Amino acid sequence: MSTKPTLVWDFNGTLLYDIEACVNALNVILKAHKLNPITLDYYKQHFGFPAANFYLHLGMKIETPYDWDALAESFHMRYIFSKTLSLQPGAMQCVQTFHQLGYTQGVLSALEQDLLDLQMEQFGLARPMQFICGSRNYDGATKLDTAKRLQLDGPVVMIGDTLHDAEVAAAMGWQCILCSNGHQTHARLQAANVPIIPTLFELQDAIQQLTF
Repeated sequence: MSTKPTLVWDFNGTLLYDIEACVNALNVILKAHKLNPITLDYYKQHFGFPAANFYLHLGMKIETPYDWDALAESFHMRYIFSKTLSLQPGAMQCVQTFHQLGYTQGVLSALEQDLLDLQMEQFGLARPMQFICGSRNYDGATKLDTAKRLQLDGPVVMIGDTLHDAEVAAAMGWQCILCSNGHQTHARLQAANVPIIPTLFELQDAIQQLTF
């Protein structure tokens, strides 16, 4: 591979292992709404974007924008203080290695911008990134509009953990690699028809196998 692509990282579930934190926060909210709790496996088999659809699937009532805002804020206030948040295995090594090799890297996330900036600094990932682009709200809807504003030149590889990451990459004409250690199962990710890796330790080899 003679051309170094720009690497666009998803954050939640890709660089950050936060699946347990998400399930724990959701179960607190489900209990408050007198709904049954979910397991980690159930979450990975059903979670998707827009996140509001997942909440509806779980039986929550979202009749107005205020209902959704209240749910989203309640979730994030529980999520951010979780003790289970950690970097994905291999995340720091990958980011540092690609930085040393001269790759341009950045983050494209559906996470609210201030929270994204906070967590990127907290986990020591901000410095090697040329851009860190999040959302203006807690909607967890889509990041395609944000992707369109990036205006990246040359080949790009999106590194994510959900079908939405692959959808964004396809819409932008980017290549995509998905990691199955995030928010969706390997079986679900196969529908994207892109390379899938079990952990980020396999990422460098997967990128080397792409053609541009």
